[in-house]
Amino acid sequence: MSENRNIVSVITPAYNALPCIERCVASVAHQSFDSGAIEMIVVDDGSTDGTSAILDRLSAQYPSLLRVIRQENSGSPSGPRNLGLDLASGRYVFFLDADDYLAPEALQRLTTAAEVNASDVVLGRMASEGRRVPRSMFRANQADADLFTSRVYWSLSAQKLFRKELLDRLQLRFDTGLRIGEDQPFTALAYLRARRISVVADYDCYYLVRRPDGRHLTATGSTEPVLDALHTVCELLRAELPPGQRRDALLERHFAVELRDVFRFLGREADPAVQQREFARVQELLARHEDDSFWHRLAPVQRLRCHLARHGHLGELLTHTLSADAHMPFSVHISRGTALAHYPPRGEHRARGPAACFDVTDRLTLSHHISHFSCTGTRLRLTGRARLEQAGPADRQAVEVFLQHRDGPWRRHARTRLAGEFFEADLDLLDEPGDGVPPADGCWDLYLSLTVNGLARTVRLGNRRDQDAGRCPFTYLADDGEGRIRTVRLYATAHGNLTLRLEHVPAGRLSRELRLHVEAPVWCGPVLRLHGTTNLVAPPTGSVLVQLASRGGSADFPLVIEDDGRFSVELPLDVLSSGRWAAALRIAAANWQHTRPLRQPVLPAGSARWRRSLMPRYAKPVAGDPLTLRVDRIRPTRGLRRRFAQPAALPAGPAAQRAGGASPGGREAA
Repeated sequence: MSENRNIVSVITPAYNALPCIERCVASVAHQSFDSGAIEMIVVDDGSTDGTSAILDRLSAQYPSLLRVIRQENSGSPSGPRNLGLDLASGRYVFFLDADDYLAPEALQRLTTAAEVNASDVVLGRMASEGRRVPRSMFRANQADADLFTSRVYWSLSAQKLFRKELLDRLQLRFDTGLRIGEDQPFTALAYLRARRISVVADYDCYYLVRRPDGRHLTATGSTEPVLDALHTVCELLRAELPPGQRRDALLERHFAVELRDVFRFLGREADPAVQQREFARVQELLARHEDDSFWHRLAPVQRLRCHLARHGHLGELLTHTLSADAHMPFSVHISRGTALAHYPPRGEHRARGPAACFDVTDRLTLSHHISHFSCTGTRLRLTGRARLEQAGPADRQAVEVFLQHRDGPWRRHARTRLAGEFFEADLDLLDEPGDGVPPADGCWDLYLSLTVNGLARTVRLGNRRDQDAGRCPFTYLADDGEGRIRTVRLYATAHGNLTLRLEHVPAGRLSRELRLHVEAPVWCGPVLRLHGTTNLVAPPTGSVLVQLASRGGSADFPLVIEDDGRFSVELPLDVLSSGRWAAALRIAAANWQHTRPLRQPVLPAGSARWRRSLMPRYAKPVAGDPLTLRVDRIRPTRGLRRRFAQPAALPAGPAAQRAGGASPGGREAA
């Protein structure tokens, strides 16, 4: 591609762009393929802030790249873009605003996609520097995006790669009569007539920048220019497409987004005469599209705004112009699986515009919150609350909490109890269900399902919970019912939802998975009691032992593990013969064997003493790892020899000090 001259013409309108224009031009000059394949046409639209001087310097710096055209201020980007189109010689055209800039590989990736896919329009993923960017159409690369089923049409800005032959064949130019929104009819017609539309979604191509002064060419504060652009693009769609689902899919975007902005600006009009005039234009637009079938696809509050406008209730409309689309000022009633929203809300006696009733079944969302979750043994218990947002009183409701295997059809249901909005769930993670088949290895996602008067909603569970609701992530080891050990790992996904992973543990990995913390032991006569915590719960009966081993043999003592992971074991040392006894954890099940030395805990002071066959005996810890105990009989003669071997105490006085007593500094003499 690099040997062809002028593959891409980058067209940039610039008006008082001093804060950003240098970075904008530099981003084009430093593209990853040969700069000889790019030309950049900057149309200075009557700048007064020094932008012209900067452009002169840049054109001298990049003489083979940058061409600067100057004209009187036109008031919108349309004129400069059209002039740039008339002068462009590239196979493709890219519109770059002076406030923004390109990533280094942007043009190479976009033109490659156009060449490989024979595309007429290519969208590149946008990144934000202080401004909102569209995202839904950039979830994956698309070689041939369908205009009517994908989200491509929801991006109508001009910052895209266009095949110049398409624009010339259509004689497509920007409408200079529009003060804002001029890119919408331009891009919409290019979409409709394009042979193929592609999407580059795996690279941030275009950086949309918020200017330091907060001003942008498309900023506006009045209803008229927004309504002008909306009327133009709607007329274009009516001319290009017959009535039906395809036209409805595109009209929905404008009545959901641009008409919402029209309502918002209408509520801010200071002049009542202007407000009434623009309101009448809104009514004309709604009447023209009354027979279209996209209305049910709009958010309920937007449908209400249109309903009030059609009936001429401006005052009532303005009370809802600033409310969020998710807010529903209705009373919602659910019956036989259908949710109907009534306006005015039932129970209100004052007149609030014409009555309306909307089907909002698809708009009700299930909200949930977990207040507590914990694992005891292999049982997972959760408490929380769940409700359908905006739903009214319910005659019948039921809740389900279940695990769904991510890669298979398997599902495991918890025992649940519902009281109003509050639920409790209890689920045995490893218990065999009614079919007698143990749960499969793999990821199990946690779900919540709520049914209200026949209307059911299901959501992933866990992303909304109290900060201290429970410990996560954690890992348990447990018996699988067949003498083998499994890891039971509960963790939160990147979106905060709770997921369980079951996996059989190979013998070689057991040491890495096993957690065992021994707390300070306690002497009880000749018995040493150990206790602590472990992540090994519900092991096969009798399979976990503490083994004391010496040169002469070994002895095993059963470890008692509670459902919460607390363990205890009693070591009766009076049954051991004399010697050094090292302690280890020994796990013996049907299919695996494992021995792990016990680390030395903080041991109690002193030693244990007892008599065996009238012979006094003792046991005491030996310093170092692993936990080691010395067991032996007490020998009185050894104690006497030790006592007599000590030097006699010298009398106090100067002679004693000279013989090696305390030094003047209070330390023993060397």
